[in-house]
Amino acid sequence: MESEFIVRTNHLYKDFKGTNIINDCNMNVRRGSIYCLVGKNGAGKTTIFKILLGLTSVTKGEAIVFDNKSQVGNLDILHRTGSILENPIFYENSSAVQNLKIHLAYRGIADDKKIENALIETGLDGITEQPVSSLSIGMRQRLAIARAIVHEPELLILDEPINGLDALGIKMIRKLFRKLSKQGTSIILSSHLLSEVELVADYVAFLNNGTIVEEVETKNMISNRLEDYFMKNILKEQSYEYS
Repeated sequence: MESEFIVRTNHLYKDFKGTNIINDCNMNVRRGSIYCLVGKNGAGKTTIFKILLGLTSVTKGEAIVFDNKSQVGNLDILHRTGSILENPIFYENSSAVQNLKIHLAYRGIADDKKIENALIETGLDGITEQPVSSLSIGMRQRLAIARAIVHEPELLILDEPINGLDALGIKMIRKLFRKLSKQGTSIILSSHLLSEVELVADYVAFLNNGTIVEEVETKNMISNRLEDYFMKNILKEQSYEYS
């Protein structure tokens, strides 16, 4: 029987070159939900995502994904997950369609309809033949999202997925995430846009110095609490420009 949670971490630690990056981190992501990590730059969000994807090891504790321990080289997790980490890399001289075909080929899939649907969902159906090198930052980010969803994964792990998008693009991707969630896709993302987090996330986890200090359900939050909590408890009095 499947667990209620598609992802859990239990007392997770990660040290890198003697520095503690993740510190006693416990997270619980329900199946079919949208779960957002919120924290300062350097709080450990990307490291957690890499651990969940099996791209880096843990120092202590465990990460459970699809009811199995995540570990380096876990091909089952990579096969069932779509992701964006840091700066997406593409074949610059190839088109959006060609990039998605290559991505699917790695997975043993040949399905032009999936590619067409992913481009439509991300608003890229009008630029199918342009080389990626000619695309704007926002268009490249949409393509990264299209690549993450094209194989119809069970789980999406997306690091700052709306970076570089304009207001129209943010609205489109928000609707896409809500649609995918209703269809049963579980989504974990990070974002600096607290106003957008409140609109899209079912659950928010506040991350500080590698520790999740609180997980909250957004429907139970009073107006402005998300920003107020973040400013008071996460940023505290450190000099940090936030937008």
